Amino acid sequence: MDSSSDPAEYWQNRLTANYSLDGTGFQTLGQQYNKWMYRIRKVIVKRVVKGSISELNARDVFDIGSGTGFYIDMWKELGVTRVSGSDITDVAVLKLRQNYPTYEFFKLDIGQDALPDHLSARRFDIISAFDVLFHITDDARYRKAILNINRLLNEGGIFLFSENFLHRDALRSQHQVSRPLVSIERILQGSGFRILDRIPMFVIMNAPVDTNSRILPSTWKFIRTTAKKGKFASNATGCMLYPLELVLTRIAKEGPSTELMICKKLPGYSSE
Repeated sequence: MDSSSDPAEYWQNRLTANYSLDGTGFQTLGQQYNKWMYRIRKVIVKRVVKGSISELNARDVFDIGSGTGFYIDMWKELGVTRVSGSDITDVAVLKLRQNYPTYEFFKLDIGQDALPDHLSARRFDIISAFDVLFHITDDARYRKAILNINRLLNEGGIFLFSENFLHRDALRSQHQVSRPLVSIERILQGSGFRILDRIPMFVIMNAPVDTNSRILPSTWKFIRTTAKKGKFASNATGCMLYPLELVLTRIAKEGPSTELMICKKLPGYSSE
């Protein structure tokens, strides 16, 4: 398997070359635009977490695909004191351990057949996996990832993740698969989860992969072209769209792009 088809090696090379939000995000749009996109993500996730999970300071959180630590910082800002993280790459795990010396970080491919020994007995109250699971391109490994997440949760634990949740057939590329909503729902329900909610993370600031609108793709093409014109354009585009996106994500019931789903582990379920 060459580096272009090995997920761990692909991300190792990508983050070694660019360990930043640009490296983990939408690379062609520039670091400035990516920062505005991540600001939107943080607002949406915090909004959902604060509205659905109580006593955060007493929770034990595990973040999958921690990358540069963006969501580690977010959990800290939310008042969580017990945070652990993971990544598929050596470079990210090393950097995370250096940047957050009081937290635990593990090298982990969540889609592997068996959890590593140092994690197999661990249980968490909350698990997050933001913009991670759609990079698991093998369907069997995707299902295994959901089962492994269930196994790592305490009974009644919360699972938050972002996906594209298509209302049509899957869209597949070398390093990403956008799966149908019905397929993901079936996998979750068959893996011991109850779906609590699903809300848009983006409406206009990300690629509209799930829409019948003719306007949204044209709008996205204009945004993408403008943001790619340099650092100033990248920042100005994100800055202007940010307040509009905050409004749109509050009023939209369905999103044409990435959405956030929150699930709960059913009592009595075992993935052993």
